[in-house]
Amino acid sequence: MKKTFLFVTLAFSVIFSSCDRLSNSSEKLGETAGDVVKGIETGVKKARSINVTYTETLIEKGITNGKVTLRNDKEGTDNLLSVYLIFSKNFKGKVTAKAYDNQGLEMGRSSTKIDAKEGDAGFYDFHFDKRTNIDRDGKIILE
Repeated sequence: MKKTFLFVTLAFSVIFSSCDRLSNSSEKLGETAGDVVKGIETGVKKARSINVTYTETLIEKGITNGKVTLRNDKEGTDNLLSVYLIFSKNFKGKVTAKAYDNQGLEMGRSSTKIDAKEGDAGFYDFHFDKRTNIDRDGKIILE
């Protein structure tokens, strides 16, 4: 009877010890999986980001940007660019967006008239021709 009791006690000790290690391993595995998912998510966001630059003239006029999005209009694919512009100076005029492919070839232009006061900010849409498919590996220059 003592041998059976000792055996059962040792068996439970091994099982609980294994469960504790398994729990710690599962926790580490969960953390690692979370890190991998976060890394993939960051990579996808970077791959989906749009390269927008500004001419020196716009920068001097006090225009910077926040969020940039790209979507489809009713007929085209990735041909509607929305840029959140921030104005640190009064601005009245036209801003033109030029789209370039990954080889540096221009493939579209769109302009919008803006009348903004210092401190204003908002989304402005640049609607390109339906045949202009703005690639994520291309670039947009605002001037």
